[in-house]
Amino acid sequence: MNRSFFTLLLVLVLAGYVGALIARDPGYVLVSYANYSMQTSLWVMLCLVFFLVGIVYLTLRFMGLVREAPKIYLGWRGLRKARRSNELSCKGHRLLAEGEFQRALKFLDSGAEHNDSKAVNYMAAARAADHLGDSVARENYLRQALEADAQYSKAVKVLAAELAVARGEPDTALLLLKNMKLTEYTLRIKRQAIEAASDWSAALAAVPEIRQMDDSTALIMEKTAAEKGFAGANLSDDARHELFRQLSSKLKLDPVVIALYVEGLSNKEGAEPVLRAALKRSWSPELVALYGELGDANLDIRLKNAESWRKNHSTDAVLQYCLGRIYEQSGESSLARESYARSTDLGGPIEAKIRLADLMFEVGQVERSLALYREALNSGLNSS
Repeated sequence: MNRSFFTLLLVLVLAGYVGALIARDPGYVLVSYANYSMQTSLWVMLCLVFFLVGIVYLTLRFMGLVREAPKIYLGWRGLRKARRSNELSCKGHRLLAEGEFQRALKFLDSGAEHNDSKAVNYMAAARAADHLGDSVARENYLRQALEADAQYSKAVKVLAAELAVARGEPDTALLLLKNMKLTEYTLRIKRQAIEAASDWSAALAAVPEIRQMDDSTALIMEKTAAEKGFAGANLSDDARHELFRQLSSKLKLDPVVIALYVEGLSNKEGAEPVLRAALKRSWSPELVALYGELGDANLDIRLKNAESWRKNHSTDAVLQYCLGRIYEQSGESSLARESYARSTDLGGPIEAKIRLADLMFEVGQVERSLALYREALNSGLNSS
């Protein structure tokens, strides 16, 4: 307010000063040309000059506007189209988030025409087409996204991999993510693809790369792939040994993995050191039971080790079953019966009752044998 007041005051002072000059001496100007002449005061002449200069300036500006009119019109029209495209795109993205994929596809496609972010629209349209099951449209939109902006090549691959995992094509996703620098998001996609992939060997091959970023995730993925590999019925013993050698040191200590590895071996002779080392590190009833199921291999060593474990695990029902198996395989039927009986009394596995029933039948204790068979059958039914 003070500024406006001082400006007005200054204008009034200047106007008064100029008025005083005009009143004191209006001046005289004579313009003569051929037979024509014009005379006026200096101040009128100055006003006339300023007026003519203003007319010339406005005329030039008007001519400039006339020349620029087409550009201005085209710019206004382009801005209007861009605003319209933006409105269509926003609506398409909203419909996509709401799950209205058919309508979203229509708006996203229309909104891409005059949009600065065409690639974003085409990628969203590809997602909508994938939800609709239109593979041709999906691939077409992904291609258009690449053509619209080559900088989106990685983003397009990540989106394509994500969609491939979602529709049950993990092998395609792994191919798209191959040699790509992993981020937290792409790591999650790759993990999902590996877990769903049928090729466990490819999954194991990807583990070292993932381990550089997230060791715990890599260990989980490696275990999943190893379990799938060992579960293969057609896997030879040599292939099983090779697969076990490829595993990380942490996974080689996992009782579940060790059990799967040993159970599938047709020749279990080489499994004794593996099981013994694992049990020395960590006691596992599952591995103890397997230690007794290694057949005729290394009977003396296995018996010595099992009997030494009994000192610290005298009430372990599975260890008693393990001893019973080793005694039976060694031809010590009486000791085997005693171990099976202890295992049964301690609530051991059903197999202990079945093995004891077989041995009882061999020595003529038929009634005891039948009773044990019934108990084993009832236990199996109850557990199922």
